[in-house]
Amino acid sequence: MIKGIMTSSMPYMTVSGGQPNSIYVNLSSVNPGTGTLRFNGQDVEVFDGTGWQRAMTNFADVSLTPTTIEILEWARRKMQTEAKAIEMSKDNVTIEDALTELHNAEEKLQVLLTLSDTK
Repeated sequence: MIKGIMTSSMPYMTVSGGQPNSIYVNLSSVNPGTGTLRFNGQDVEVFDGTGWQRAMTNFADVSLTPTTIEILEWARRKMQTEAKAIEMSKDNVTIEDALTELHNAEEKLQVLLTLSDTK
């Protein structure tokens, strides 16, 4: 069971939702059934038939691999560069023409790669 997720300086991960102070099974805390789980502050507890026992208090560590972060950073920079070029092309015919030529060259390259792929 994951009690909580802590993220630190992870720009590409958002963790939201959940209610860490909720009881999983809403039975009486005075006379609960054996195996009933509850949150008590920041601890998960289970009723063993005679009393509440604290369960593990470890947090899962969720992170992205360095390669994933590098790819996402590259994609973000690429998107920003392309958005800036498109915005600038609205006021500059030379940039607009260069973007059109770039698009045509990318299409030609894709056709050549597809035709050359023998695997």
